[in-house]
Amino acid sequence: MPALTYKGIVLSKIKDPLALLKENRFVFINESFRRLFHLEDLPGKIEDLFEKPPQEFGLLETRARRPDGSSFEAEVVLLPFNGELRQLLVRDVSERRATEKMWLQAERLTAMGKLAGEIAHEINNPLGGILLYANLLKEDLPSGSPLLSHVDKIIKLATRCRIIAKALLNFGHPEDSLEEWVNINQVLQDMFSLIEDHRLFREVEIIWELEENLPFVQGNRSQLEQLVLNLIINAGEAMKGRGRLYLRTRLGHGEMVVLEIEDTGPGIPPEIQERIFDPFFTTKPGGKGTGLGLAICHGIVKRHQGTIEFESQPGKTLFRVKLPKIHLGNE
Repeated sequence: MPALTYKGIVLSKIKDPLALLKENRFVFINESFRRLFHLEDLPGKIEDLFEKPPQEFGLLETRARRPDGSSFEAEVVLLPFNGELRQLLVRDVSERRATEKMWLQAERLTAMGKLAGEIAHEINNPLGGILLYANLLKEDLPSGSPLLSHVDKIIKLATRCRIIAKALLNFGHPEDSLEEWVNINQVLQDMFSLIEDHRLFREVEIIWELEENLPFVQGNRSQLEQLVLNLIINAGEAMKGRGRLYLRTRLGHGEMVVLEIEDTGPGIPPEIQERIFDPFFTTKPGGKGTGLGLAICHGIVKRHQGTIEFESQPGKTLFRVKLPKIHLGNE
């Protein structure tokens, strides 16, 4: 096989994607460069392939663009070559960047877990007192008192806060026990009953699509309750009190129990979709959101050996959770 050359200069020892430039125009590319950029012909200017083209000799990290519209994260090295020519070496580092991002997120989750545990400890005792005195008040009220409904709401909301506090503790120090048999249909119904009287849901049409005889999943009921509660509240906040909320369950492919929560809100903007499971990331204004809800959901699903995914466009956002079902002895 003849050596790869350019005007008598042997280039065959360079296996990485390589191009030669004269000023800002390509005059030569090797086969690796051609495959990396899906090229059929010699490209034109360097600006055609890079969002931020290298201007000086050395290493640059930038985003590379292909003529077909796809792109990738790239490390680019620009070196002198011969006379007026410059040598350009390119490496696709998208996979490495994704791995680095995963490790960074893991570190942030660890730090946030410590903070979450401290917060949960601080609010658990006051919540216990609120529940105690609310129940005492309920016992003292006559059976026909109009105040009973208000006390019931206090108990429901305080119970919800305790669930959230417990989930914060689990987020930093997850419970080891994942051995309960959990009915996802029942969890969905119980968690919605906690917040159905909230103003966010008073004018929302609730559409139940629960599969009968849904297999149980094995896990921690408290954590799964927090997962469901967070997803329902997120949907209600997205719709701002108006729209349709679909609550679905079914048995999916691969022996997975599928939970879907879909709202008719404005959707998640494409530019932030890849960040929605990051800790502390929120789009809510004025400090109204902590950015913890979806990060907690992601951690819970991962601990249960499941997956969480979403689909979003204007007028629709759907979160889909898949959890392994229990294999019963008579199956």
